[in-house]
Amino acid sequence: MKGSANEAGAVSVMKTTRTPIELSSWPDFIEERIALFDKLMAKYHEEIAAKKPEKIKITLPNGKELEGKSWLTTPLMIAEQISQGLADSAVVAKVNGEVWDLDRPLECDATLQILKFDDDEGKQVFWHSSAHIMGEAMERYCGGHLCYGPPISEGFYYDMWKEDKQPFERLVVSKEDLLQMFKYNKFKVRIIEEKITTPFTTVYRCGPLIDLCRGPHVRHTGKVK
Repeated sequence: MKGSANEAGAVSVMKTTRTPIELSSWPDFIEERIALFDKLMAKYHEEIAAKKPEKIKITLPNGKELEGKSWLTTPLMIAEQISQGLADSAVVAKVNGEVWDLDRPLECDATLQILKFDDDEGKQVFWHSSAHIMGEAMERYCGGHLCYGPPISEGFYYDMWKEDKQPFERLVVSKEDLLQMFKYNKFKVRIIEEKITTPFTTVYRCGPLIDLCRGPHVRHTGKVK
């Protein structure tokens, strides 16, 4: 708003109109996709809760062995046992040679390495998560349909800041459910039909954004700053 004083000492106000930064309402496909994700996530939690936790052995890079429980113990829990500083600086884990979400429960005996941003694989996960945050912005503020959103060799295209800490949630989904979830987007449907060669694959949710993704990711958007 801009103001100017007239001869009588009063202030006249000239209003300027601005285009809203965020869409007045989200596209319908976002709400439909979230509803399906929440339904499938609830089913997943039921399946995990039905599994019987077993004692597992967790081997650290220095050879030290810790005890955990399958389907309950997460890499973050182990990092916190070692030191809070390690847990705070952790970007992702490596379990039996595979990069692994910090909040994803361990399933069996495992070697465990906690990766920071200084590690090459940690950087890739950090930038990958940053690309997802940018994808969320495209949907929320532009209403765009997303295609590929990978990190590039030395980062990603834009820096962003987000006040809230939205978790990255991982979910294993069947190809049939994937086609239902992304039916609004012909680009995603093509990727699913041409690239997904297994009965199941994973999606990740970050706020309202849900996208095809093998992962893993940082714990939440607050880690990208």
